[in-house]
Amino acid sequence: MPLEPAWWLKRGSDHVGMNLPLLFARRYLFAKRSTNAINIITGISIAVIAVVTAAMVVVLSTLNGISDLVDTIYSPFDQDITITAAEGKTFERKAVDLERVLSMPEVKNSSWVIEENVLLRSGDQRRVATMKGVEPQYLAMSQMDRYMYDGRPTFDGITGPAALLGIGLKMDLGVPLDDGVFQALEISAPIRGRKLSKYQQRAFETVAIAVRGAFTMNLDFDSKYALVPLNTAAELLHYDSSVTALELQLTDKKNMDRVATVLRAQLGSAFTVKTRYQKNALMYQTNASEKFFTFVVLSFIGLIGAFNIIASLTMMMIEKRRDMGTLAAMGATPSTVRGVFFGEGLLIVVVGVIVGLLLGLGICFAQQRFGFVQLSDSVVEAYPVHIMGTDLVIISVAVFAIGLLASWIPLRTLSKRFLLTTKTAD
Repeated sequence: MPLEPAWWLKRGSDHVGMNLPLLFARRYLFAKRSTNAINIITGISIAVIAVVTAAMVVVLSTLNGISDLVDTIYSPFDQDITITAAEGKTFERKAVDLERVLSMPEVKNSSWVIEENVLLRSGDQRRVATMKGVEPQYLAMSQMDRYMYDGRPTFDGITGPAALLGIGLKMDLGVPLDDGVFQALEISAPIRGRKLSKYQQRAFETVAIAVRGAFTMNLDFDSKYALVPLNTAAELLHYDSSVTALELQLTDKKNMDRVATVLRAQLGSAFTVKTRYQKNALMYQTNASEKFFTFVVLSFIGLIGAFNIIASLTMMMIEKRRDMGTLAAMGATPSTVRGVFFGEGLLIVVVGVIVGLLLGLGICFAQQRFGFVQLSDSVVEAYPVHIMGTDLVIISVAVFAIGLLASWIPLRTLSKRFLLTTKTAD
């Protein structure tokens, strides 16, 4: 004759009844077992989940830091928003209502830009470079003071306008810094509309200018760019009021896409509006793909490691089958019995995730604070680390999903064999 179900089993919707499987699961997790192997396998399961979680936190945070470093090094000249002509190379400044653009609360600063390939000469040395004519505020927009190798980040020379050169160009040309006497650098560029075969030397315009300082960012920029005042570039190229771009600095980089969308609607099809990420799409897509595939590989490793949970739950079901038989005889439903071991698996995952997050965050904070892992011959002394809250959420969700799967498999396949056949067991 079946026993009358106990009061705490009858009240399925009661708070105690709802937490009964979790209560048993918690006691089983921390209790001593008759078979020591189960304790060992359970400990290994928690350790694997913790290690995988910590590895995800550390690796993804490091990739974030490297991505930020690459962004800083390779895009110092690229402002948050760049406006160029949809057709042709230049456009008139009056074609863009600058006051309206600057009235947007998201826009912090702006600079007209003239960019063109030119010939630099100092004494007998010549180099082809990219001249970028900008307004004075552009130097602050690009944080040029952070990249100065020599001299000062200003266009104000001792006797007039001055230029800033990449350190590679300065060394190749052997040009000295501004001494107030000599305009040591000559910049030559072809005049628009004049053919070299017809005008020969008259097809080129040349200006002499002093060099106020040298900057260093990366090998490409250091040997490529020469920054000059906007008026000097316009005079050299006979651009009058024409420019090649308008670059904008925003108060918050998170608004780039939204501001770009608004500007496209305002300016129409005559202009192309790109964010700094769209200008360097290949670089950012490569970083994002690397991060995604790294996450997938680590998740796959975690999935393999989760088989320890399957082994732990399987051995526990075998050991606790008499206990579950007693519960079943007292009126526990099959779902209640399965819930005990499903809760056991969840507790293993929860403990592992919490330990892993704490371990991973501890390693990241230690790297940020002390820089244990060094980067030799680099622009930074230690591996950069950037912890993102979204990464922590995604990692937790992924590991929990793996744990749910690992807990569900043995219950799905083995519960009828080891648990639910013991209802009448003594």
